[in-house]
Amino acid sequence: AAVLVQVFTNLVENALKYGVSGQVVRVSLTPEETVRGPAVRVEVADEGEGIDPVHLPRLTERFYRVDTHRSREMGGTGLGLAIVKHIVSRHRGWLRIDSVKGEGSRFSVVLPLG
Repeated sequence: AAVLVQVFTNLVENALKYGVSGQVVRVSLTPEETVRGPAVRVEVADEGEGIDPVHLPRLTERFYRVDTHRSREMGGTGLGLAIVKHIVSRHRGWLRIDSVKGEGSRFSVVLPLG
């Protein structure tokens, strides 16, 4: 259970760290039926600057950081999303990242129940 807390902590911290001042970060939890059976979907969505689509395929690579002024300013190791993906995969789940430049990002984790 502690490792799953780390997943959601990393996602929320990223949303707060890279978001804009005064933004709303939404966290939702919904049941879902997948081809593998019942699951739960947790989404963390922000109203930040969004992520350039060219970076999306590499975001979960270890030490990969989008080189923006904001990311340099905020620091970090580039391991957060790699850790999230690793933990979620070990629990037979998956991570999806959707982002629109200038509108924000949504990070969805789907984990099987049982």
